[in-house]
This record gives sequence, C-alpha cells and structure tokens, in this order.
Amino acid sequence: MAGLVGYFERTLDEKNRLVLPPELRRRLDSQVFISRWYDNSLGLFDEEEYSTLAEALNGQGSHNPEVRRARREIFGGASLVAIDNQGRMTLPERLLDGFLLHKEKDRDLVLLGDWNKVILHSGMRYKDMETRDRVELDEALSSVEQGAMAQSRKDSLREKIEEDFGEQGRERPV
Repeated sequence: MAGLVGYFERTLDEKNRLVLPPELRRRLDSQVFISRWYDNSLGLFDEEEYSTLAEALNGQGSHNPEVRRARREIFGGASLVAIDNQGRMTLPERLLDGFLLHKEKDRDLVLLGDWNKVILHSGMRYKDMETRDRVELDEALSSVEQGAMAQSRKDSLREKIEEDFGEQGRERPV
C-alpha cells in the first residue's frame, strides 16, 4: 500500500459511512484494517501493512506494560472493514467514541496519506493540531534533515573505508 499521499476532507454520513477519495481508493484493497492510532486518530491499513505492524508488536513480547497497552489498542480495538463498490466504508461506532469530539456535530474528517497507511483525524481536532504543527514544523524538519544527512555521511564514510581497506576495514589491499 505504499504511495498513499495527500490531504482530503470528507464528511461522515448519518450511517457513519465514509466515502474514500478516488486517489486513495485506487491504492487500497477491498477490505482494510482500521484501528486507533496516534494523536487521537484512526489508522487505516491494508492486510500486508497490518501484518507488518503485528509482527513488529509481537516481536516486542508482552512483558512490557507499554507494549501490552499498544497491543490492546491496536489489536483489540481494530476492525476489518469492507470498502464497497462506491468507495464507502462504515466506521465502527466503538472507534468513533473518543475519536470525534461531538458525534452529532463533528462529522467532518481529514484523511492524510501517510505513505503506507491512511490516517483519519476528526476535522475539529485536526485544525488545532495543524496550527500547532505549523509552529513546530521548521524545528522538526531541521531535526529530520540533520538525521538524514548524518546517516548519509556515515554511509559515505563506510563505503570509503571499505574501498581503502577492504570489506573487513582492517587490511589494505596489496
């Protein structure tokens, strides 16, 4: 499901159905997993991506209380949801509890492509988060860029050492 990008605004109908944008719908399977996610959002995953997440969590064991909490939320709170021929999916009522600020008034959603998943935000919550994020964006991007540049320098140095000293980095070629 890689390649999911974009910002989309949608409104839930009275039956809690969400019409997916065609740009996202084309890249999704006919069934998706939906689960609670970061920042009071919901994550939408195809089977492959959800399996990858499951393997990562299962590899953490269950001795750590934080891992157990994450497993309860991500697995216990998840649903497998069908997408119909019109690109609609019904969001489970229990996932909407706590997700929407006011179920009657807060029917607007923001869908964000997050490369390998789709993140659903309450429209009201997203506006607040977006305002806060814009203030902090420069700092976050700078940190990410510095990390990427440092990794690139490490990779270049490793390649140079291998060229100069052989694969083991200990002996010079004769």
